[in-house]
This record gives sequence, structure tokens and C-alpha cells, in this order.
Amino acid sequence: MSKINAPLCLRLLENTPSFVIMIDQKQSVYWLNQSFCDFLGVEREDVIGRSAENTKEPCLKQVLNAKVRVDVFGGILDKCIELQDVMMLNGDDFDMDTQELTVCFYADASKKVQTEKQLLQLESTLAQKMPHDSITGMLNHYSMYHTLSSEVSRSRRYNNPLSLVLMDIDFQSCANISSEEKIEQIRLMISQLLKDQMRWADIIGHLDEHDFALLLPETGYHSAETLVDKLNKNMQHISMDTKHISYGISQWEKGDDVNMFVNRAAEKLHTLTSH
Repeated sequence: MSKINAPLCLRLLENTPSFVIMIDQKQSVYWLNQSFCDFLGVEREDVIGRSAENTKEPCLKQVLNAKVRVDVFGGILDKCIELQDVMMLNGDDFDMDTQELTVCFYADASKKVQTEKQLLQLESTLAQKMPHDSITGMLNHYSMYHTLSSEVSRSRRYNNPLSLVLMDIDFQSCANISSEEKIEQIRLMISQLLKDQMRWADIIGHLDEHDFALLLPETGYHSAETLVDKLNKNMQHISMDTKHISYGISQWEKGDDVNMFVNRAAEKLHTLTSH
């Protein structure tokens, strides 16, 4: 170490496989290696001495504004870097014209971030292609919305009655439910109760933030109300306090599209009074 001087230190950092940038106490660029310059698309002489406030390079501004322990952040042209390590360097020990330097080592994370995005897109695609919820076996949001569209089109064509029941459960206010595992158990029990109580033609699924959506073909509003009252009473079989459950009912009306049909049920969500 006693033989390492400033030129040798910079030469060592120049040839490291990492992207290296040295920042002085004024948060200005003291030095960066050529591989980092090439990655950012900047000329070294154009950024030396620049801070986040006075640089014209947006990618350099991102680097200088980032927190020391940033994980991944985006650069221009979908380029991303990931912070690997940080070390403090005493300039006096290396005959540098500054007292202290922060040396940051980065790696190219562009492929990693691109892969993560592709995985998220794949998960979304698979979720759309998988028709049923993996826990309850009910139709998921995508399949339920597709089924709703078909049934609304059918009612529009033949003027048949069609009702929708939304069922929301306020799990956070349930004192005896304290974990996600317990919530899933309750959802499974309720879904089984719904399947037992409803007709074969009725359809059960999820819609956005609503826990359950019950689509009732050939059913008018008052018949849907009767079913909801019956279901609410039967919740005692799974020890579910009905004050935590809200229901909203809508019947398809001429001129309704799917969103109007669903929104009207959502607007009517309320808790039933126990009898």
C-alpha cells in the first residue's frame, strides 16, 4: 500500500470490471473510469468537476442524486446500474488534491431489470390465461369480466333478467382474523358455502377489489335480494360475523355496459341488518 500513489490508484480503478465513480466532499465528480463513461455516453472531461446541480447530462444527474445504497435505478435508453459497493478514500494518502473521496462501484443491471419486467409481464399473461383462482377455485378477475361481458350481451340480445351481487368482507376489522393464511381459510370456507347454496347456472368469481362476485342469470333484483338474505344468515355456519360483510346488488338495465352494471352494484354496498 505504501507504493500506491494517485496515478497508480486511478490506473487500478480504470481497469476494474466495475463502473467506478469518485465523488468529492462537494458532491462533484472527481473522476470516473472509461467503461462508466462509455456506458453513460459521456466524455470524461465534460463531467469532471460537475455536480448534480450543474451537469447537463441527465444520466449523470441520476447517478449523483441517487442515495448511496440504491438498489436499481433507470438511466437513459432503458439502461440500469446497480450499486455493488462503496468505499471512502483519503486523498492525502494518495497525493490527491482533495481530502476525502467517496468511491462507488456499479455493475450493469440492464439485463437483470429487463428480465424482471419480462417475468412480470409473463405473470400477468398467465394470470389472464388461468381461468380460476388457485385457492378457491372460483373464476378470477379476468375470466369473471369475460363472463360478465358475455352475459350482458346475452341479456341485451334477448332481454333476459340478469343480476349481480358484490360481496365485500372487512377482514381488518375481524378480531379473530390476524393473518393472511387465516383470511385465505375464511375465503375458502365462504366460497364453498356459496357453491352449496347457489344454483348450477349461477357463477362465482372475483372482480377487482371485491372479494366475491355472484352473477345470477335469469334472476331479477328481488330474487337476488332473497338469495343474499339467505346467504347472510348461513354465514353463522362458518362463525363469520355478518357485520363485517357488505353486499351490493344490481340488475342489468337496458343500455348498461359491464362497467355500469358493476358500478351500480358497488355503489349499493352495505351491511345487512341481522334478523
